[in-house]
Amino acid sequence: MLEVPGPTFDPDRLASAFEQLPAGAWVLPVPDDVVNPGYRFAQLVVGGNVKPVAALFRFVLDEFQPVWTAWVAEVPAGKFIAPHIDEGPYHERWHVPIVPAGTFDGRTVEAGVSFPVQHWVAHRVDNPTGCDRIHLVIDRVELVDVPSAAFQRIEVS
Repeated sequence: MLEVPGPTFDPDRLASAFEQLPAGAWVLPVPDDVVNPGYRFAQLVVGGNVKPVAALFRFVLDEFQPVWTAWVAEVPAGKFIAPHIDEGPYHERWHVPIVPAGTFDGRTVEAGVSFPVQHWVAHRVDNPTGCDRIHLVIDRVELVDVPSAAFQRIEVS
């Protein structure tokens, strides 16, 4: 999933944009979520509708136009996103690490180096580190030619 890097962005500029996110932009985590414990996100673009807070990340979003959805995602220190397959339909998805911490599918990533994610196949995040993992997640308008499916948590034996 990480073999084809995309555009690269200045990590300091990404961190500055993140630091300017207002507290009210964050959606609180779902209590007792067993897939994404403590996960929270700040919506930037929803269904092609750009929220004012998205202006902080315009320098990134402009590189991925046309954007269908975009959000800043946080996986807290010591937490994880359990193996899962996202619900379809599936858009071309990119991650832009702002604060890389832990691993994505067992691999480390670098701040500012975007990478595509095949969210129609099982994927996971592990963050056993002492800092929060922050990524900008972008779904482009383009749909991927993969049959749509329901969300599926993958049980690990």
